[in-house]
Amino acid sequence: MYDFENMDKRLIAYVNIFICANRLQAIMDKGMRDITAKQWLALTMTGAFPEPPTLKDISEISGVTHQSMRQIVDRLEEKGLIEVIPDKKDKRAVRLVRTNAAEEIGARDTERNYGFVFELFSCLGREEAGTFCAALEKLCNKLNELKEEQK
Repeated sequence: MYDFENMDKRLIAYVNIFICANRLQAIMDKGMRDITAKQWLALTMTGAFPEPPTLKDISEISGVTHQSMRQIVDRLEEKGLIEVIPDKKDKRAVRLVRTNAAEEIGARDTERNYGFVFELFSCLGREEAGTFCAALEKLCNKLNELKEEQK
């Protein structure tokens, strides 16, 4: 049996990251109407770029392999939410363009999604939320460093 009281808090945090990610995905999948949580993330990430991003861009920012993101994008394309167009400069690359249907889903679900986020974080005060964001940013930066070291 584990002795959680004396266990290194970093180990507990590490396990809890996975648990939270799994629970978040399960709750989001159950609450979504037309898309999955991972599809929602891909659609959301396409809006983080000034021009339509490449599949590689979305894979990297989302932390998902190129192959996994391709499967997600294929489902979004089948649903008419993303158009996959060849890049004009790089014949190997494709760009992802959100369709009007994707914009409609985003507009329709914005209030519900914001409500979910605010409800999820209602257990944290403003200062705790700020500390949490800063800590997550540090962890993400460290993961990027570790990823680069593996190349």
